[in-house]
Amino acid sequence: MIWDTCVKHYLSLIKNGCPEAWRPTRCRHCEAEAGFHRHGHYTRMVYTLEEALKIIIFRFRCTTCRKTFGLLPSFLTPYRTAALDVQERVVRELDSGLSVRIVADGLSLPTQPYSEKSLWRWKKDWDRLREAVEPSFWNAALSRFPHLKLPRGSGIPRTGWGWLFWVWEMVRAQLTDKPGTGCLQWLSHLAWSAAVSA
Repeated sequence: MIWDTCVKHYLSLIKNGCPEAWRPTRCRHCEAEAGFHRHGHYTRMVYTLEEALKIIIFRFRCTTCRKTFGLLPSFLTPYRTAALDVQERVVRELDSGLSVRIVADGLSLPTQPYSEKSLWRWKKDWDRLREAVEPSFWNAALSRFPHLKLPRGSGIPRTGWGWLFWVWEMVRAQLTDKPGTGCLQWLSHLAWSAAVSA
């Protein structure tokens, strides 16, 4: 329900066009801090755990390198129609030991079935991203919460994802002002921040 609210909030914000505050300030291709021209828009289907929605993605063109890019909302990743809540559920279930077939069968999305191969690919892509940004994640969490009480005994997470999800549940309310933010959304944010500052 939170993710549907997030998507619907996005739709309400863009009903009169792209908000000025969303205009890009740095090119994703050449990293120039130049002007950006609106370069139309396109529609894209988004599948959350609750429903399918059609949204508008605004495009911009860099005045320096002349390349274009779409301004994706934070609940989407490039080239995927599944919102991050769907992808996070898949990662959590696969990490818990469920087979890809069982996860695919249990993923009842409106009108958009995903193949087992797609779900396996999502997990591998997120595994790579987690490895790349995990130090930043731990730094952000532990620098703000140095006295975080870690689990003991049978409550100890058994995997890297398990630890990440456990910490996320403990600290997400203090790390973000958006209550619906998921762990994968935060990892995407960290990866984007690292790419911009590199």
